[in-house]
Amino acid sequence: APVLIVLHGGGQSMRQIFDTGAGATRGWPELVRRENALLLVPNGVNPDNGNPRGDNQTWNDLRQGVARVSPADDVGFILALISWAQTTYRTDPSRVYVTGASNGGMMTFRLLMEAPEPFAAGAAFVSALPAEDTRLKPPPRPTPLMIANGKLDPLVQWDGGRIAGNRGQTRSVAATIAWWLAANKAATKPSATVTLPGTDHADTCRIERRDYPAGPGGAPVVTYTMTGGGHNIPSARYGIPKGWLVRRFIGPVCRDAEGIELAWQFMAAYRQ
Repeated sequence: APVLIVLHGGGQSMRQIFDTGAGATRGWPELVRRENALLLVPNGVNPDNGNPRGDNQTWNDLRQGVARVSPADDVGFILALISWAQTTYRTDPSRVYVTGASNGGMMTFRLLMEAPEPFAAGAAFVSALPAEDTRLKPPPRPTPLMIANGKLDPLVQWDGGRIAGNRGQTRSVAATIAWWLAANKAATKPSATVTLPGTDHADTCRIERRDYPAGPGGAPVVTYTMTGGGHNIPSARYGIPKGWLVRRFIGPVCRDAEGIELAWQFMAAYRQ
């Protein structure tokens, strides 16, 4: 079976991304059953007390100057988890995929940057690279990558800047994409630009896909721009509470596509 690793966001846990009201991530179990894939959902560490089993966890991504910094070797942990799965379940080592949103998406970036060898492809939602570049280094091997961001994201802002709550500073989405295009040796201009059909006329969101093909020795990059979307994965099937506090924290939700389906369709097309 192929392996899909799903990384929770900061302040969440492996359990909470499947809770009622969690949104699009609730759909991953049904999707992997349909696709006969092995779903691995690891837990980060609580940086305040070192607890690896709690529900207020973070990943040790590449940000610096963050209030809640986890010192855990999360790269080593996830690599060990992949090895364990291949030994225990006889999974297909040529089809290992990783995805995450927010802090989980930033951890996806780190994995593909520092330890890309096991991965056939990855997908990062509502994430950006840190403003500091001291920890960024081109990957030893380019990996197909999907990047999806909302223009109305109140946390990981489209134009970059500080994340509320002293959680570091990110570069803009455009600068993040440009970095990955160079790192992946992909074309700097898209070969195709497509606006997805507006299936939900009640929202004002529109989703645009851009395809950047691989250059010699490189790997492709696909981006999704959610104009009118916030800090979340698009979904019409799995709702998020509509309270004003939640909406203020994550912004509006795009309902014109199922984001996890877009990610799986992209990643599953690749194998090593």
